[in-house]
Amino acid sequence: MALLLTAIVSRAQAAQSNEQQRFEQANLLFTQSKYTEAARTYQQLLDEGHTQKELYFNAGNAWYKAGKTGQAVYSYEKALQLSPEDAAVKHNLAIANQKVNGFVEELPMLFFQRWWLQLQHLHNANGWAIGTVVLCWLLIAGIVLNAYLPGWKNKFLRWGNYIVGVLCVLYLLMAIDAYLTFNNHESGIVMNSHIKAKTSPDENSRDAFEVGEGMKVHITDATADFCKIELADGKNGWISCAYIKRL
Repeated sequence: MALLLTAIVSRAQAAQSNEQQRFEQANLLFTQSKYTEAARTYQQLLDEGHTQKELYFNAGNAWYKAGKTGQAVYSYEKALQLSPEDAAVKHNLAIANQKVNGFVEELPMLFFQRWWLQLQHLHNANGWAIGTVVLCWLLIAGIVLNAYLPGWKNKFLRWGNYIVGVLCVLYLLMAIDAYLTFNNHESGIVMNSHIKAKTSPDENSRDAFEVGEGMKVHITDATADFCKIELADGKNGWISCAYIKRL
């Protein structure tokens, strides 16, 4: 058993070392102005399931330098999902958006929306769920003590139960919201240029407007082949779902 555990740990360490080497190799390619090769190396790591903010950020920089605006915007948006208040990511995303044809800036979030988003990123969905379970057990223990041990019946225990109960509800709401946010794929980035949005899900229907590469869109409806998109200014139309990379 000890040998098996040692082998597993060694294999995990070797895999981690290999990933770090590839990340550093991509960084070196970037400094050598080999932006496409660097971007592809970053993207390979992302496709393998490594989703750190730094990896998305570096990929965005490399794609931007390589002239792939759609991929750059997508990478910066993913980095921003992981770190909503990162000033460097926001700055580079704003620069990339300047190259997006017809870019429409989204309305800024209200202060309480920003607070909620910052609170949400304290834990992932699993972290909030584990916290909910722990707090629920603490609440149950507090109620039992208050009910069956007369000596513990005092205002401090009751107030403690109230506080733990509120925290339990908050953690439950955050767990649900974090899960829904993580699994929400109703927005995406257009990866092709000069796309004509149609008035209906039919290639032969009338053109509604043009969508540029890197445009962030919200998907409000879909058929097997077409997605109905809505822009930040309220325009909506249909384009092929193949043109969109969902966030």
